[in-house]
Amino acid sequence: MLRSIFILFTLCMMQAQEIPYGLPRYFNIELNEPIKKITTDIPNVFDTSLFDQTNPVAEADNDIYYLEFELDRGEPIHFILLDSIFHKSSTLYFIDLNNNGWVGPYTKNSFLNNSQIITGQMKTKNILIELSISRSTTPKNHLSSIIHPKKMKVPDSKIIRRNIYREPNNKILLTGYWPPSNEAIRPFSQNHLLNPEGWIGGNWENRGFDIVSYFPIFTDPDCQSCGQGYGDLEVDYQDTSEDWWNIVDSINPIAIITFSRGYIDHSWELEWQYFNYFYWTADFTEPFYPTPTPPDSTVPTNTRRYSSLPMDSIVSKIESSGLGLTPYIDYTQGAGMYLSEFMGYHGVWHKAKMDSVNIPCVVAGHVHVGGLIDWDTVRQAAEITLREVIKVVDEYQRLPGDIDQDGVISVYDMLAIIDHIIGVTELEQDQFNRADINFDTYIDVFDLLLLSNIILDW
Repeated sequence: MLRSIFILFTLCMMQAQEIPYGLPRYFNIELNEPIKKITTDIPNVFDTSLFDQTNPVAEADNDIYYLEFELDRGEPIHFILLDSIFHKSSTLYFIDLNNNGWVGPYTKNSFLNNSQIITGQMKTKNILIELSISRSTTPKNHLSSIIHPKKMKVPDSKIIRRNIYREPNNKILLTGYWPPSNEAIRPFSQNHLLNPEGWIGGNWENRGFDIVSYFPIFTDPDCQSCGQGYGDLEVDYQDTSEDWWNIVDSINPIAIITFSRGYIDHSWELEWQYFNYFYWTADFTEPFYPTPTPPDSTVPTNTRRYSSLPMDSIVSKIESSGLGLTPYIDYTQGAGMYLSEFMGYHGVWHKAKMDSVNIPCVVAGHVHVGGLIDWDTVRQAAEITLREVIKVVDEYQRLPGDIDQDGVISVYDMLAIIDHIIGVTELEQDQFNRADINFDTYIDVFDLLLLSNIILDW
């Protein structure tokens, strides 16, 4: 009787950015006095007198203030910055004194779309804050508080809807911007000028997928302030958008991973969300901003689209790889209001467009690559990420919903799901994987609805 109710309910329902690069002055300035140091156990809120009794270093029309935090333990943290206490002439960096990496710069323009900013993650016991501010301005605290990621409220995972259109497709698209992200994916370029050692992406590792990559070229392949570059996906909104749609139309990728340089550290930062922003950071050539802006006219301004990469498994594999990287998922902000976010948004936007017409694009998402990672390591990390994505695509390409593996999706498979939901039986792991049609790691009524749609060929 209960199973009949479930079936009836189902049938009724069916009808119904990198931040633009900047170099802290700390690395090129002479400090004649000791830096004020604060030892703390990760405060929740900062005192307004944070920079009191801190002597500035004079440079041109600015004063530069330094303040060192020595934390009791080297655990991951983010700083919170508030627009209301951030001066229009300020430039702020957070420097990791253990490896001379940094996150930033943060300026007043960083708040164009938000009243507060949560900085990139740092995992160190020694953090140096560099605040540059006009000499006519009295310094004030620019920091609101610290977030410990383990205490952050992690949003619910987005449901990845599985398409029922089954035309074979074996292309996986990788894109990059600034080094070292270019070097992570260079071996997958089919352009001999960019990849003279030859394309390795054909049926990569005998996994059944062709991997292709696109990225801009820079005169200095290890550049810091790189400029616009040239070739595919230049650091230019209009060029990127034009190249992007040409690329995806030509190869119809079943999965997309976009990469770019993130903070100047050893992080492997998986971005969870991307915004259809109205305000963006200017690029190098007029028009300096996306045209149109916001770029996606099909949804309202500031609409979020989400990554569907298997982020948890990627983080786990990178952590256990021995590469010495710091992988994490950024649930806090977008991807930087610059070409990184623009590129990441295009990836998940394309997936949404394909979902709407039942053409399979299984996953899409963006990875920010730490600027201190060497080329060999970044290639290994990109390959680890790619293998985890291929596992998800492989799962997708198995016949969804064929729980009893009789080669046919039928009402018997629906009954197996219902029995599992109401506790009559428990699915084995391989059955569970085939029943989890939307990849949300739960077997529930949503899987039942999708299975019903497949049976009715909706």
